[in-house]
Amino acid sequence: MKLTVMKIIRKEIFCEDYSNLTNNNILDFTEKCISVIYGPNGTGKTSLAKVLDKEGGVQYSISIDGQEYTEIDDKIAHIINDQNGRNIIAGSTEDFILGDNIKREYELKEKIENGFTDLFNNKLIKEIRNAFGISTKTGPFYLFIKNSHIRKYVSYLANVKQKGRNIDRKEFLQTINDIHTIDVPDYDVKTFNYFVDDIKSKKSVIENFKNLQLDAIKQEPNLMKMEETEDAVRILEKYDYLDDCIVCDSTFERGKQLQKKKNQNKIVVESLSEQAKEIIEQIINQIGEYDPFGIKEKLKLALINGCNQELVNIRRLVKLYEDVYDALITNLFVESVKESGLSKIFEEYSQIILDKPEFEDEDVVFIENFLNECLGDRKIRLDRDENNNLTLLLGDKEFLECDRNLLQLSNGEQNFLSLSFELLKAKKIENEIIVLDDPISSFDSIYKNKIAYAIIKFLDKKKKIILTHNTDLIKLLEHQHRNCFNLYYMNNTMGEENGFIYINPEEIKLLLYTHEFLSLLRHDIKAEILDEKCYLISLVPFMRGYCQLINRMDLKNKLTKLMHGYENELVNITEIYNQLFSDQIIKQEYSLSAFDIINSNINHLKILKTENYPLLSKTLLHTYTYLYLRLNVEKKLVDKYGIKTQKYQMLSEIIIEAFKGQEKNQIRNRIFFLSRKTLLNEFNHFEMDMNIFQPAIDITNQALKKEKEEILAKLEEL
Repeated sequence: MKLTVMKIIRKEIFCEDYSNLTNNNILDFTEKCISVIYGPNGTGKTSLAKVLDKEGGVQYSISIDGQEYTEIDDKIAHIINDQNGRNIIAGSTEDFILGDNIKREYELKEKIENGFTDLFNNKLIKEIRNAFGISTKTGPFYLFIKNSHIRKYVSYLANVKQKGRNIDRKEFLQTINDIHTIDVPDYDVKTFNYFVDDIKSKKSVIENFKNLQLDAIKQEPNLMKMEETEDAVRILEKYDYLDDCIVCDSTFERGKQLQKKKNQNKIVVESLSEQAKEIIEQIINQIGEYDPFGIKEKLKLALINGCNQELVNIRRLVKLYEDVYDALITNLFVESVKESGLSKIFEEYSQIILDKPEFEDEDVVFIENFLNECLGDRKIRLDRDENNNLTLLLGDKEFLECDRNLLQLSNGEQNFLSLSFELLKAKKIENEIIVLDDPISSFDSIYKNKIAYAIIKFLDKKKKIILTHNTDLIKLLEHQHRNCFNLYYMNNTMGEENGFIYINPEEIKLLLYTHEFLSLLRHDIKAEILDEKCYLISLVPFMRGYCQLINRMDLKNKLTKLMHGYENELVNITEIYNQLFSDQIIKQEYSLSAFDIINSNINHLKILKTENYPLLSKTLLHTYTYLYLRLNVEKKLVDKYGIKTQKYQMLSEIIIEAFKGQEKNQIRNRIFFLSRKTLLNEFNHFEMDMNIFQPAIDITNQALKKEKEEILAKLEEL
C-alpha cells in the first residue's frame, strides 16, 4: 500500500506547500506496516491527526493505491489521540475483549438480539395487529385466548411503549416450548377475517349478538309489516322520476303515497317492543351486505316467528371461530419460536454464561497482567452484570465511558490504561489504517517499552502511522521488531523543504545505534566531508560526551576548553579525533581555541555532502551553530559583566549572574537568554544521551536562523 498526500488544510496550521503537495508526500507501506512521522513540537502532527479524523472544517486529498479520498468520503483511518484526547475510554466491553469463547458469546448474544427483534417486531407484533386485530394491551380478543401465558405475552407485545421489551426471554422460550400446537377446526378464511374485523370495531355486531338473551326474544308480528313499509318507501324514493306504478303501470300521486308509507312505517315501528327496537338498531341495521354468520336474516325470522333455534346455531358458529382464533394465535407463537431457532441459540448462550468469564486473547491477557502488576489492589477484571452482560471492571467499578480522572490512578497509569484499550479497540476496528498521535508522551521507560510492544503486537494486521517527537519511541520500535518501520521527518515551514521527508535506512541506523555512527566516523565519513575544520568543530560536543563514556578524561578536559567562550587555550582537535576514532580520516592538523570558533563565519557553512546523509549534514550544521552561539554569549557576558568563571562556569550560571536583580531590563535580558533553545545545555552536551541527531530534528532551519539572528542582535545591543 502507498498513501499519497496531495492536500491537507486545517485553519492556518499548514503552510502553503501543503495545499498542493507534490514532493515528500508518499508514505510507503509496501514492505513495512509502520510509518513513523517525526516532527518537533508545533509542526502540526496533532493537526494532521485531526485532518484524518475530519475534525472541524478540514480539507484533504489523499490517494491510497491510486484511489483518491477527500473529506467528503468516509474516514480513511481510525485515530488514536494523544493523552489529552483520551480523557474517556469510549466504547463498550465488546469493543475491546477478544477470545474464542468471548467472541462466541457475543456472536450468540447478537444472534439472540437480532432473533428476538425479528421474532417480536417483524413477526409476532405484525401478525397480532394485522391478522388478529390486537393493537392495545387490553380488549375483547383477550377473552378468546385460553392460555394465560400467551395472553400475557400478547398484551406485552401489543403495548406500543414496551413492544415486548419487558418479556423475560428465558422464561418466554421455556414457556412457549412447553406449549403444543392446537388442531385448528375447519373454518373459512373470509369468515374469520370478518370475525376479527367486526370484533375490533367499536360497534361489534357479533359482540352485541352474543349479549342477547335469546330466551327473552318475543314474537313481533308487525315486524313483517315494518319491512314492507320500509321496502315501499325505498322503492318510491328510488324511482321518484316515475308517475306510474312500476308493477301495474297505474297512475298515482307519488308524494301522497310516499308520505302514507312513511306514516305507516312509523306506526309499525312504534308498535314494536323495546327489545325489538334495540335489536334492530344495534344489530340488524349495523349489518352490511356481507353477513357470513347470517345474523341479520336469522334475527328477523326469530322476531317474526318467535323461534330462536337458528340463533343458537349461530352462537355455536361464533364460538367455533373464537376457538379458531385461540388455536391460530397459539400456533403462531409456538411455530414462530420454533422457526426462529432461538431456543437452541439461547441454550448454548445460557451454558456459556454459567462459566466465569476470563480473558483469553493474548493481547488482552498482556494488558491485564501488566496493568494488574501496577495497580495494587485494583485489578482489571472481566465480570457479568445483573443481566449477564460482560463488563470490564477496575477494582469493583466500571471504567469504560468514565472520566479517567475519577479512577484514582496516577497520570502514567491513566495514560497506559486508556492507550492500551484504544489499541485493543483499534485491533477490532474495520479501518486498515490506524493513526497514533504521540503515543508515549509522559510515560516512563517501562511504560514506553510496553507501549512499543503493544503497538507492534496488537496491530500487526494494520497499517500504522505513528506521529511523534520522541526518538525513544523510534528506538523502542526497532528493538521490539528490527527494521519494522519507515521513518519520515515532517517539516511545515514556509520557504523550506516541506512534507514528509523520507529518512534513508543508513541514517536510521545512525539514529538508532551509536556504534553505527561511530563506525561511520571511523570509515565511510571521509568521502562525505566537504570542510574538515568545520566538520571537527561540529563534532566537539559529541566527542566530549564520548570521552566521558570511555573514560578519556584527559581528552574530555581539552574539548571542554572549546565549549566555553571565556577559554582561550589552543586544542588540537585532529589529534583528539584520531585517538577517538581513526587517524585515516583527517590528515591535516587543526589546532584552535574557542576564540577561533567565535570569530568563524557560519553564514554559508557546508560541512558534509547531502546526497547520502542529508539528516546528518543538517545535524552538524545545527550543532556547529549551537556551539558558535553558546561561545559568543559566554564570551560577551563574561567580558562585559566581569563574570568570575572560577565560580560561575555553566552558561545558565553566567546568564543569571550577568543579569541579576529584579529590574525590568535585567529580568527581560535574563529571560531572553535562558529561553533560547540553542543555548540549552542538552543540545551541546552528550554525557547523558549520545543522540547526535537531536539538534537537527528538534528545530527547523528557519527557526534556527531566526534564533541566531535574535541572539546576535541582542549581543550587539548589549
